[in-house]
Amino acid sequence: MTIVERSDGLKLTRATRLVAEPTFHFFLIAAGLLMAHRVVVGDPRTIVITPALKADLVRRYQDQIGRPPTSAEAAAFIDGWKGDEALYREALREGIDRDDPMVRNVLISKMRERALLQTRIPEPTDAELQQYLALHRDQFEVPLLYEYEYVTFVKADAGAESERAKYERQLRAGATPASLGLRSTAANVNRERIDREFGPEVADEITRLPPGQWQELETGDRLLLVKLIGVQGGLSPPDLLRAQLVAAFKGEKEQQAVAQAAKAIAARYRFEEASR
Repeated sequence: MTIVERSDGLKLTRATRLVAEPTFHFFLIAAGLLMAHRVVVGDPRTIVITPALKADLVRRYQDQIGRPPTSAEAAAFIDGWKGDEALYREALREGIDRDDPMVRNVLISKMRERALLQTRIPEPTDAELQQYLALHRDQFEVPLLYEYEYVTFVKADAGAESERAKYERQLRAGATPASLGLRSTAANVNRERIDREFGPEVADEITRLPPGQWQELETGDRLLLVKLIGVQGGLSPPDLLRAQLVAAFKGEKEQQAVAQAAKAIAARYRFEEASR
């Protein structure tokens, strides 16, 4: 043992000198804190398997295979779970949940799903649905398409009106333009196209015609025979429309509830801007 003599005459061993060093005191305090942490919190690499956890794991395995597992099967399943749990915890220790965008997004989605499961949206009233439809009508209404057929006669031609009247009677009786030797035009277009073809006033009349009947109309230079065949688009039938509105209304309320839950969680954290 090495002995060192101090100036005041006291003799210190090398071990005694080490104990007197401030650095030694620092490491001693750190070791004490680590020991205290493990006593209070536990070893972070210790995975405690309680009887309740084992029973839950066996139940999960039984659900997977559809029958009670044998002792060997249950033991093998629990061993596999141990390996997976160790890998999972090690991944958390290494920060993979923060560094991997895919893992991060999965965890965020899981938190949103949990918030959604805790949310109960009441059934909307009819008044709420009507208000929702008024605000979001474009989401539920398909643009109208008008299918129609028409025959034109030049207004300036002599006898144009009498000729149109004659063909109107025959068409109303069941004849077709082709059987009468007439050239007709068929269209299946939106209101804007009808406006461009005939002008707004005649377009209004065409869109209001009773389907299936030939009618006399006219523009500034043409006499017309027009038959509205049908109208497609618009809103769905009432029962289907209500179901669509309920689903959309509740979906929007659920999104708002999840956003509020996420905002409440974020409020628990303090965000600081770093200079670098």
